[in-house]
Amino acid sequence: MPPKLWTGSPTPKRWQRTLLKLSAVVLIAQTFAPAPSVADTAPPPGELKTITADDLPTWQTDGVVWSIAVVGDVVYAGGNFDHIRPPGTAPGASAELPRHNLAAFNAATGEPLSWNPVVDAVTFTSANPQGGCDNLGNNQWRCDSVRAVRASADGTKLYVAGDFTTVNKQPRGKIASFTLPDGALTGFTATINSRVKALAVGDNTVYAGGYFTTVNGTPRQRLASFTSDGTLTPWAPNADRGVHAMTISPDGSRVILGGDFDTINGNPPHGLGAVHAGTGASASWATGVPAPSGSRRSVITDLIKDDDTIYAAAEGTGTFDGRLALNPDDGTTRWIDHCLGATQALTLLDGVLYSGSHAHNCSTQPDGFPEITPGSPAQRLLAQPARPTGETPPILHWFPNTNNGTASDHQGPRALGNNGKHLWVGGEFTTVNNQPQQGLTHFAALAAGQDINKPESTPAPQVIKPEGTTGALKVTWKQTWDRDNKKLTYEVVRNATTVVHTVQAESKFWDLQTMTFTDTGLEPGSTHTYSIRAIDHFGNRFWSAQSAPAQAG
Repeated sequence: MPPKLWTGSPTPKRWQRTLLKLSAVVLIAQTFAPAPSVADTAPPPGELKTITADDLPTWQTDGVVWSIAVVGDVVYAGGNFDHIRPPGTAPGASAELPRHNLAAFNAATGEPLSWNPVVDAVTFTSANPQGGCDNLGNNQWRCDSVRAVRASADGTKLYVAGDFTTVNKQPRGKIASFTLPDGALTGFTATINSRVKALAVGDNTVYAGGYFTTVNGTPRQRLASFTSDGTLTPWAPNADRGVHAMTISPDGSRVILGGDFDTINGNPPHGLGAVHAGTGASASWATGVPAPSGSRRSVITDLIKDDDTIYAAAEGTGTFDGRLALNPDDGTTRWIDHCLGATQALTLLDGVLYSGSHAHNCSTQPDGFPEITPGSPAQRLLAQPARPTGETPPILHWFPNTNNGTASDHQGPRALGNNGKHLWVGGEFTTVNNQPQQGLTHFAALAAGQDINKPESTPAPQVIKPEGTTGALKVTWKQTWDRDNKKLTYEVVRNATTVVHTVQAESKFWDLQTMTFTDTGLEPGSTHTYSIRAIDHFGNRFWSAQSAPAQAG
């Protein structure tokens, strides 16, 4: 049975605890017009396209990228790293450049820009492990990572937050800002006593969430806001546990909150809530995520929006860790996805919701895959229609992948962002599409890049002489699959020169079928070999090895 969400009265004075089965979500058609689902980069007419699954040349980091902001043609990446290096090179390469927890790149080419602020922190001693910090040995630690990067709507300011205490050797207590496009550090200063994990930027206000309890010595229970020049405002809602994600409602009236909290201003539900942007008072909110007991709880990890919908990502331990769409006015659900495998990041591009996770079972979703064989890699990048025609979005045929990486709790992708043409992924991964690539990668729409990823490999076919036949050989092969094209063309090639059969078929990486063709009219006693060419919509092809020679009857 799928896990359950918390839902209740949208009126704060009448919160009630009820449980809503995920499968019973009703779309609100009046405000949420659905779009048709999509096949791949070459779908049938009238359907949406995904971007390609071809990872493009991108400079890498030597550590984790926790957050990405894309401003026009520039990508700003924040995390916990000390250097960047060209694609195809290993850590320590001669072309490596210093970049300390912040870096900027050309969104189209993946090349680095000259911006190079130094984000740092004071080293301290502790016998206890410090999660997400640099272990310097001998109980020495440094917590200097950037956890959130957000730009102002007009693209003139960049705000960063995390664990750091200095930027360019100037005191900056876990939050700072830069002017754009020059990247100059501003006078925005604050002293926050613990990690800032989330930012949301309004027209004149910057909202921060995390684990802190004071700002500039003033009590603030994990939520605070500042004017654009860094002045602490009276806005002070109260979260009882960590705030991990924030976004401002489409109309600007509310701040939507996500995290591991049980209450906001004393009001449930767990993990999701809303407060008024001006006062911090609780706003009506109907849906939370499960927290049945102890460590079995879901946490909201990311929140994004479009013109009329909030999209949330969740990770859970033995409970819900998929994605959901919500009405920003009252928090009622519009759709819920039941995939298993913690979701860390979301971005919207041309009607498609892209996510980073370690999905290992999406059997509850239309076109979804069953539990992935233990020991096989999870599918860490997914695409779904943001406005499905049914009650839950299908899994679209877009399957680039990363590994889980080596840091933190091994989730792979941690951050997503796009500028309408290029989609960037940051995280703790060290491979992309089975090739070495650390920390960053990017993909493009067909208008910005070509689909050159060929179908995956397929073994040589098996060839036998059918019983009771003359002058015939039966060719049998296993389907292959392509990361961003569901339908492939298969050519059966005799003796490496002659195409004797062509057929089209759709394929899925988790359900590859056996295909056959009987080659007739052969001279009895003649010997032949066969191979299979698998070709995608754009002409990219994989040619299998030759079969063993077989003699026609």
